[in-house]
Amino acid sequence: MFWPVNYFRSVKYFNTILVMMVLVTSSFGNATLNGFSGYSDASRIIIQWNTSTENALVGFEVQRSTDGHTFFEIGFLHAQGQGSGYTFIDDSIIAKVSGRNYFYRLKIKDMDGNSQLSDVITIQSTLDVVPRTWGSLKALFK
Repeated sequence: MFWPVNYFRSVKYFNTILVMMVLVTSSFGNATLNGFSGYSDASRIIIQWNTSTENALVGFEVQRSTDGHTFFEIGFLHAQGQGSGYTFIDDSIIAKVSGRNYFYRLKIKDMDGNSQLSDVITIQSTLDVVPRTWGSLKALFK
């Protein structure tokens, strides 16, 4: 299911709020993205996108920011060809601060060494990473 450009959707699900921002269709020279979205679940942030065209692409560099301005590479997925769907899972410790907004974008790289940036999506982390067991609490103070 795809939503209009820059549309926020919030869903309440077992005390977890998922915030999704979706980019519907964008062309980037050698690639056309049909969807670029992300959401937070109980233990990670999931980024997904689909392509309708991919011409001479090397792949997609996934970048994350905590301020919306300075982005860092957090992963890379190789191009799989026209009409492919991609999923990137961000389960790094920095993405596990609940209630914080994270900004993601793709750097689309082609075989000629050129690259283009996608639009930015914003995802609010709803992760609960503090274990609720006595053993976990004792481990914090070792």
